[in-house]
Amino acid sequence: MNFRGLAVRRRLCGLAGTALILLVLALVVDGMIAGGRSDPRRFQLLPGQSLTLSDPMPRGTQRLDDLRLSSPVPGIGVRLVETFSGFWLGGTLWRAEAALAPDLRPGEYDLVMRYAANGTAVVPEQSYRLSVYPDAKAIQAASLSLTTRALGLSPYLLAVCLLPLIILPMAASFALSRRIDRALAEANMAEVYRAMGGGETGQMIFFSLGPEHGLAPGARLEVLDERGERIVGAALVTAVHGEDVQAAMQDGGQVHPGVLVRPA
Repeated sequence: MNFRGLAVRRRLCGLAGTALILLVLALVVDGMIAGGRSDPRRFQLLPGQSLTLSDPMPRGTQRLDDLRLSSPVPGIGVRLVETFSGFWLGGTLWRAEAALAPDLRPGEYDLVMRYAANGTAVVPEQSYRLSVYPDAKAIQAASLSLTTRALGLSPYLLAVCLLPLIILPMAASFALSRRIDRALAEANMAEVYRAMGGGETGQMIFFSLGPEHGLAPGARLEVLDERGERIVGAALVTAVHGEDVQAAMQDGGQVHPGVLVRPA
């Protein structure tokens, strides 16, 4: 295959890699937005499920006997389990369990921590909303994440799974670039990999033409478009460092990386 076909394939690989990167970023943003909108004191559950709650001990309390976690309906059983010391910030926390009856009707239920002595809500307030849904599909449909609503998957999990796939188009693009370099060398051409806006000497371009290019400062070059079909300008070699060649565009010509050069 000639370098034109290889260049098309490399461009497609680049587009595929870019699309994967943008998709991963979109998934991460989706997860961050959903996390920012979620209420840490709201829990999505199904009838028959249970959960564990914990929070710091309220002011004026030292034992579990000083507290009472109230349930709005008999179908939600609550039990204060223990107190324990916080791992990161220290202090004393309480732990409780809430169990939902299998026949609990879907809806919104609020659990409120109260002082056992007078039944008033503790200060600062400690309340928890249990959103009970009829089935898993209803929970999925209520998700704040677009990805979870559409696919039933966590956006972060999907992003992690897609990350290794980004390597494939990158590796393919690298391999195709090597093949393009060999194909161009056979045609006595090279691809410009860098172009700098010049001053008095004009725009500077940089390329590699292989170990036996035979170029020296002062040699004239033809500059062609990316497909090597049309001459777009001329350049003059200004410096040679091994396989790397530096040249100045002539007559005020301006090009961009990706164009091709060959000896005139």
